[in-house]
Amino acid sequence: MIKRLIFCALAFISLLGPAFAQAGSEPVRIGKLELKKRQEYRISGRDSLTSIVIDTLIMGDKSSIDFLNKKKVNLLIKYAVIGRECIIRGSDGRNNGTDIVLSVNFAALNGLVIQVPGLDAKMSNRKHDNGNGGKVLINYLSSGVKPQMSDPRQTAFIGINNRAGGYLTNAQTDLYTIYSQLNSGVPGRPLSQLPQGRVYSGGTGRAGKSDIRGVNELAVSPADQKSSPENF
Repeated sequence: MIKRLIFCALAFISLLGPAFAQAGSEPVRIGKLELKKRQEYRISGRDSLTSIVIDTLIMGDKSSIDFLNKKKVNLLIKYAVIGRECIIRGSDGRNNGTDIVLSVNFAALNGLVIQVPGLDAKMSNRKHDNGNGGKVLINYLSSGVKPQMSDPRQTAFIGINNRAGGYLTNAQTDLYTIYSQLNSGVPGRPLSQLPQGRVYSGGTGRAGKSDIRGVNELAVSPADQKSSPENF
């Protein structure tokens, strides 16, 4: 009976396929990943650092790759065909954007945006402060398509969104929420209605840094990449 349950569980996990990948401490190696139009591909796992090697990546128009609860991601793509308005996004689960090192050979590139902004804290259920934007480093193979960052309406466009969190919050609304939570607190415990019993900082987060570089060859694996976001 137990063996049968284990077999059924493994069969169910295999059916999830490429739509939801669990990343561990070892590099995740993917031979070919093809995303259809508007398809999402999510990568999660307990490890905050993820390294992924993709031999061939094909992203249909408006498809996306999402890194969930990741502080840092090393992503090596040996052959990439990118459609229009594609997105790679990531967050560490604490309102901060993911730090990403992307080494890639663009065989075709229409439009790609790296979305790693700091997120805004919500005063009503806030558990973390306004987040920091992620650091982004893109190493593209010089013999492939050369990306441009000036005109999103043209082909070969790459955009990076790693702004700080907190610019869209409303201080007056936050204060009203805090006063309401204090007034509704248990007698003798005025902070009982506040998330984790504290008032969080209303200051903005920190914007992330970014750089994009042409390289003559790609690293064999993410571990071989000499550059990282901490270098700039």
